[in-house]
Amino acid sequence: MPMVLLATVVVGMGVGIAMTRFAAQTKVVSRQARAYNEHHAGRGLQEAIGAWLRQQNGRDIGDAIDPDSGHAMDIELLDGSVVSVYLRDGQGTALADLSSVPPNQVEEAGLIIKNLSDAVSTAEFLRLTRAVGPASISINSASEEVIRAVAETVGGSDGESFADELLRIRARGREITRQDITSSIGAAGLSNEQRTAALRMLSTDIGLWAVIVELRAGVGTQRGRLVSRYGGLARLRVGTTRNSTANPSELGSFLTWRELGTDSDDISLEDLDAIN
Repeated sequence: MPMVLLATVVVGMGVGIAMTRFAAQTKVVSRQARAYNEHHAGRGLQEAIGAWLRQQNGRDIGDAIDPDSGHAMDIELLDGSVVSVYLRDGQGTALADLSSVPPNQVEEAGLIIKNLSDAVSTAEFLRLTRAVGPASISINSASEEVIRAVAETVGGSDGESFADELLRIRARGREITRQDITSSIGAAGLSNEQRTAALRMLSTDIGLWAVIVELRAGVGTQRGRLVSRYGGLARLRVGTTRNSTANPSELGSFLTWRELGTDSDDISLEDLDAIN
C-alpha cells in the first residue's frame, strides 16, 4: 500500500508539473500571437493613416481633423464593422526618459523635469511626462505647469514673466505661433542665448501624435457598439514646411501601442505612454 500511494503521489506530481509547463507554454504562445497581431495591426493602421495624410495635399493635420474630437478617418471593413481613427497632439508633456536626447540638450531637458517634479505631486508628474518622442514640447497643448517648468529652465528668475506672457497670449483662444514665443521672450527681457534655448524647447509644430483607434460592430444587435479600443504614440515625419503645397507629412512607426478598454471615453495621454 505505501508503494501504491508513493506511486500515485509521483504520478500526480508529474502530471501537475506537465500541466504547469503546458499552461506556461500556452501563455507564452498566446502572448507571442497577441504581440504578432498587434504589431501587424499597427503596421496596417500606419499605412492607412499614411494614405490619408497623403490625401491632404499638404494641408496641416490640425485643419484636417475634427477640432473637438480629433476624428480623422473611418475605415469600413468587409464585415460591416467600422474602424475610427482619432489624432491628438501627443507632444504637450515633458520627456522624462532622456536616454535618446542629444548630449548637448540633456542638461536642459533634465532641468525641465526637475522643475516640474518640484512643482507638482507624484501623480501629476506622471500625468505630465512621457517616455518617448522629442525633447521639445508643444506649446499649444502643454499644461500651465509644464510651460512654467520650461520657462524657469530658460529664464531663471525671469522665467515667471516669460510664462505669464505665453499664457496670456494663449488665453486669447488662438494657437501660439513662433512669433508669439519670440515676442514673449522680448517682453520678459531674456537674452539671445535664452531666446535660442526657448525656441529649441518649445515647438509650434507637432512631431508626436497620439493615435486612438476604435472598432465598432457592423452587424446584428451589436451594430454600432464599441467593441475594442487601442492607442499609441507615433512620430510624424515632416518632409517640407507646413506651408508647402507638397505632401509634408508621413506617419512613422508606433512608439507605444496598447489596449485602452471600452469602459470610459476619457482617454488621457498617460494611458498611451510606455512607462505610466
